[in-house]
Amino acid sequence: MASQVDSTSRSFVANAAISAFRLVKLHTTENEVVAATNGAAIGFTQDDASAAAVVGVKLFNPTYLSTVSGAGVAVGSAVHAIADGKVASAGGVTVGFAINAGTTSDIIEVAVPIKSF
Repeated sequence: MASQVDSTSRSFVANAAISAFRLVKLHTTENEVVAATNGAAIGFTQDDASAAAVVGVKLFNPTYLSTVSGAGVAVGSAVHAIADGKVASAGGVTVGFAINAGTTSDIIEVAVPIKSF
């Protein structure tokens, strides 16, 4: 089940060993992060973490909950704003990345990346 984080700190599981103060992005496994090498970063690690260890992440923005429309959304994939205020795996403007997977009418948690300049 999805949960909303109203602060900018959240715990994830490190998919691989990662050092503190590194950019991270969502992995394709639910609730896991990996080092970010592209614009999909959602925050910075706060501690060193070995693979499979819990790591604190300072998020760029608080997360939010949204309702899925269509065929579904995979973990770590970009989500897009579509009709009726729902999100989908394709469509309108990209609004974040799915922290957990969902299919039609599921509620998912979405991480908002920092805006690219």
